[in-house]
Amino acid sequence: MAALEAAFETVRQGGPAALLVGGEAGVGKTRLLTEFTASARAAGARVLAGGCLELGADGLPFGPFTAMLRDLVREIGADEIVGMLPGSARATRELARLLPELAGAGELASAPAGGAAAGSSASPASPAAGEARARLFEEFLTLLERLAGQRPLVVVVEDAHWADRSSRDLIAFLIGYQRALANVLIIVTFRSDELHRTHPLRPLLAELARIDWVERTELPRLSRGQAEELAAAVLGQVPDRVLTDALYKRAEGNPLFTEELLACPDGSAEIPDSLADLLLQAVRRLPEETQEVLRVASAGSGSTSHALLTKVSGRSADELTAVIRPAVTGNVLVTTADGYAFRHTLIREAVHEDLLPGEHSGVHTRYALAIEAEPALVSEGRADIERAHHWYSAHNTPGALTSAWLASAQASRAVAHAERLVLLARVLELWDQVPDAAERVGADHVRVLEEAAGAAHDAGEAQRGLAFVESALAELDESTDPVRVAMLLRQRFTFQKDLGLPGHMEDLDRALRLVPETVSRKARTQLLLAASHTICDAASQRYKSLAEEALRLAREDHDVDAEAQALATLAYFESLPSGLVTPGSPALRLIAEARATAQRADAYQPIVKAVITESHLLCGAGEYDSAADVARQGIADAERHGLARTAGAFLAINLAEPLLYLARWDEAADIAERALDLAPPPLTRVGLWIVCGSIALARGDVATAARRAAASRAVLAGARYEDQYHFPQAALDVELKLATDGPAAAAALAAEELNRYDVSAGSPRYAWPLLVTAAIAAAGHAWGAGGLEGTAGTGAARAARAPRAPRADDDGGPALLGQLRPLADKLDVFGPVQWAWQLTFTALVPPDDTDPRERLAAWDAAVAAWDAVRQPYQAAVTSLAAARAGLAVADGRELATARLRRA
Repeated sequence: MAALEAAFETVRQGGPAALLVGGEAGVGKTRLLTEFTASARAAGARVLAGGCLELGADGLPFGPFTAMLRDLVREIGADEIVGMLPGSARATRELARLLPELAGAGELASAPAGGAAAGSSASPASPAAGEARARLFEEFLTLLERLAGQRPLVVVVEDAHWADRSSRDLIAFLIGYQRALANVLIIVTFRSDELHRTHPLRPLLAELARIDWVERTELPRLSRGQAEELAAAVLGQVPDRVLTDALYKRAEGNPLFTEELLACPDGSAEIPDSLADLLLQAVRRLPEETQEVLRVASAGSGSTSHALLTKVSGRSADELTAVIRPAVTGNVLVTTADGYAFRHTLIREAVHEDLLPGEHSGVHTRYALAIEAEPALVSEGRADIERAHHWYSAHNTPGALTSAWLASAQASRAVAHAERLVLLARVLELWDQVPDAAERVGADHVRVLEEAAGAAHDAGEAQRGLAFVESALAELDESTDPVRVAMLLRQRFTFQKDLGLPGHMEDLDRALRLVPETVSRKARTQLLLAASHTICDAASQRYKSLAEEALRLAREDHDVDAEAQALATLAYFESLPSGLVTPGSPALRLIAEARATAQRADAYQPIVKAVITESHLLCGAGEYDSAADVARQGIADAERHGLARTAGAFLAINLAEPLLYLARWDEAADIAERALDLAPPPLTRVGLWIVCGSIALARGDVATAARRAAASRAVLAGARYEDQYHFPQAALDVELKLATDGPAAAAALAAEELNRYDVSAGSPRYAWPLLVTAAIAAAGHAWGAGGLEGTAGTGAARAARAPRAPRADDDGGPALLGQLRPLADKLDVFGPVQWAWQLTFTALVPPDDTDPRERLAAWDAAVAAWDAVRQPYQAAVTSLAAARAGLAVADGRELATARLRRA
């Protein structure tokens, strides 16, 4: 839209501009053009649009331009069109070949409308034909020029991949002569997935793209996060993650495919007929023997090697090359390093659904047998995984169960956690269908459930993991299996915490009672680590002894991994009550020791725990660059260990937050959006949504901020209270209310939020920003209109309005101010960032007898504090407020001017 609007502005200023907009079928070209042309018409432009039809190269010539003329006749009449051209009726001779109605006002052309592509009844190769064609092009150019003289003109040619030769030539002519066409924007759309290597549009696009004023752009597929937003918009609620995962895997971010699958009543299990017809269009144009090979290839998983497809299809390598070439040329298949893949997953699915039941089972059996005989036919480390897929698809239940179990171990070694989870879920699905399942896999049912729960944790699938744990607990007796029950209780608590569900501390207490030191020292160490780490999040110092006990056991048992985890947890306790660190502090020394210990053990979990703790503490202390560096390195480590969706996404919060404070907003938003594309656990999403919403609101993008806030609010509605999520959410909601409904509504919401939470008992790190936001709402309500009222600025910026005495009808503002002062008095201040928040609060809510110069001094102190911690946005906002305070001082114009310039 931005590119289209910029091009439209260019032609309105007298310059030439044309856009070539490509993209695969269903990616949104028509929708984009619909949105743009509606805005162009609203801006006073005339729009002429025509589409090319799939009639082949010898179809109706000039199809899109005939459609434009027909619409124009309906709009202004044939006589007015004829009157625009020099020579009137005689000048319309060639245009009348496209639309006979234009001949009604003058001399009727002797040839039928579509009879000669060249615009003449003479032979297409004759000089007369060429001359007629040139006149036609000139007449159309002149018509556009006259129309553009009345008002801006947008000419749209859709689906140019189906354009006939004559239409392509006229497109090239009009764009080539655009310097003579002031006030005309030309837009051409095409399906890039239809442009095979010999497609006639390819050379034209390459030629046009070399013209200075022509811009070629491709509409990309949606990212994972964008596809989820689309699904939420269609469904009217945040969709279940299992659904969005399946949607994105199948639709691959294509908006049309996503919407079509969402419209299915069975939750997108099958491809709708209308979509299947679209997907199979290109396939049905191929030779029958090529389609036969495609049906075999459709049973493959992802990319299929040429050698494997040769074995399964029963053809020689040379025969397969010859038969499959049309599919590659037609862009149904794309080549990979050693084979082929379908251009889109849903094309493969649609072709596969065309297999008859006997064919389906037979081809998958041939794949499985071929891979068993020669594992090198698939990528290294994939043989078991591929066999599991094919035996399952061939309905060979015993083979599918055994190979899925073996493949899950292979996936674990490859840190393919999501794939491992799918395989273990398949083992559980098939378990009751194979009488000797335990003997075949060498493990009992509970062991499979335990493995599946572990895979779910690593894959970030907390809801499924919780179900596995509950099933396993139902099968165990704590009197005979105390250690297994205790470890499952620990995992149940972890999943509930990840889901934001109200926590059951009794699970951890019960687990610790079940496993004293005499039963299993190793298991007790793990339980102690889980309990101490979980509870330290609530800043409860009394649980420090649990981490100390874990450290003792780990060192006595030479468990270096557990020792590193215990050190990382103790580092957090060492930072209490401030939750801050300074260079060389005991907490940082413990973190460094934890890192070194973990590296000796080559253990990742302790490292990520140390990284999360260190980046969190550094950010709270205002050491933003250091916090960002630590988090960024942690994300890279998480990706290497296959944990981008869990540990990596959580660390993205710890990276985006310091970047937000440093006002590196583009970078922060990009980090957060990329992490959201991974579909992380619910509470991780909340942290990322709040960062994105805060940036959007600070930039005045209220719609985006509201969307992000609504998504995070929906998750937190059923979540366990945690100040690090609930306080920032409350502050964002109050700021949004201020931006949309004004100070009175914001003050009412702020009072409601403060009544909901015990702010003085929360962490000052999160409580101070909430108090300041509430103070802004209260002060804005009491100060009345003026200043920034009605601007796109955020609630924080509204703090800069000039004060006035409260009115009698100011219900919520003064009452809220009275509520805030005692809360602030109870709240501790740790470190320079919290000091800056406190100074801002003091400037917003000064004692009643404060004179104007003292108010100005209070704002100047806040500005200096924000400068000291390098938060330029807050420094700018408080500078603006200081300027307002300067105006209240006698002869304070120069004071205000200096602070405004600083802002």
